[in-house]
Amino acid sequence: DDQGNSVYTMHACGHDVHITSFVGTARMLSKLRDWWSGTLVMIGQPAEERGAGARAMLADGLYERFPVPDYCIGLHVASDQPAGTIGYNSGYVYANVDSVDITVRGQGGHGSQPQASKDPIVLAAQIVVALQTIVSREVHPREPAVVTVGSIHGG
Repeated sequence: DDQGNSVYTMHACGHDVHITSFVGTARMLSKLRDWWSGTLVMIGQPAEERGAGARAMLADGLYERFPVPDYCIGLHVASDQPAGTIGYNSGYVYANVDSVDITVRGQGGHGSQPQASKDPIVLAAQIVVALQTIVSREVHPREPAVVTVGSIHGG
């Protein structure tokens, strides 16, 4: 603040725990350096929820700047994981992100005569249902897959 006092802030979306655990892990591994050998590289990915961070890191030459690891451990917060515990999985855990914008155009009309218009809202609703059906009808139940329609606007 303007009196020189620290003002604590946070992003408040849950991802703050990523950097907290990241720094805590680095400190602990540094203190326990006599217990392990090798090279430790810790990389935090910005904008992971949108996928843009990984693209930027690769474009910035991530693999040319750091050695290829013998082991790689990923981390993400999990609201269903009890506090004070660690969960692990050797396979897929969370989905990747891709973003698609779909524009549906119609032809206006009066609500009392829907047959005289081309209603984009009805078509958009059908698209949402079709997209949500991909996982349940097109992907084997043992294959990891998620399709989420996160936002729809119309009117």
